[in-house]
Amino acid sequence: METTGIDVHSQEYMEAMAALLSEAVSTDEGLKALAAAIAAPIDQEIKRKEITSLLLTKQNLPKGEPAKYQKKPKVKAYWISKNGEAQESVLGEDEVEFPINRIHSTPMVDISVLKHGNIGTLTDIQKAAATEIRKEIDKRTLTVISAAIPAENTITVTSGGKLTEDALNEALSILEDLELAPSTIIMRGARFNDMRSWEGIDPQTKLELRQKGIYKVYGGANILTTAAANMSEIIIVPDEEIGKWAIRQALSTESVYKALKFKTGWLVWMECAQGVTRPELLAKVVINQ
Repeated sequence: METTGIDVHSQEYMEAMAALLSEAVSTDEGLKALAAAIAAPIDQEIKRKEITSLLLTKQNLPKGEPAKYQKKPKVKAYWISKNGEAQESVLGEDEVEFPINRIHSTPMVDISVLKHGNIGTLTDIQKAAATEIRKEIDKRTLTVISAAIPAENTITVTSGGKLTEDALNEALSILEDLELAPSTIIMRGARFNDMRSWEGIDPQTKLELRQKGIYKVYGGANILTTAAANMSEIIIVPDEEIGKWAIRQALSTESVYKALKFKTGWLVWMECAQGVTRPELLAKVVINQ
């Protein structure tokens, strides 16, 4: 997760956007200028909340360079296909090329919003577009990471339907046996609630959990709760590189104009590849519901 320097609530930003809204009503060039102006706030909102950069190594691909990486011949690599499904490589190869996929949003707005200079509505639209793209990025990342984790690195909870302390400790020990330190534990909020009921947590920690609603560290790893996670899985990522988030085309916006519907809008898109090259370094807990 990153932060950038644009203050979308500043007076300077509001005045600049108001001028662009007025110009966008009257000319195609104005629409293009507005499209260019909303790219940075959308990109900033995505970077502020996405979790993919915490799990995969981010790389901006030089022009014309494929997303090709080294891998161990005896280990499969995994990547995300165009339709968002995880795919795996064959054994015996020492490199893999991840396919580049487009992720996009097409926010639309009534022309009256531009005519009346409604910056608040425009800001809401920007946030909605950022949320749609960010959720898709993170969903694909967790999909490929989950699919990559080998069966021998998977601990299954067969009864009770909840995350147990023993199961999580056993999964953490898989990484420790590889002489790796766990970096991040990813789970849904409901699984985090399971942890709050564990008897082994000291009273002071339990009190802090109830008051703050967060559990900063467990077993040396940061807890990361996200709606993008599978409800029945807890994924553990080490402090070593496990894969790549390769960006071919940074976030870009293009204007769309539909006069018959009194609508205008934007195509907000980026091109990237997501893949895992070191699945043997991952572990997870699966809870049978």
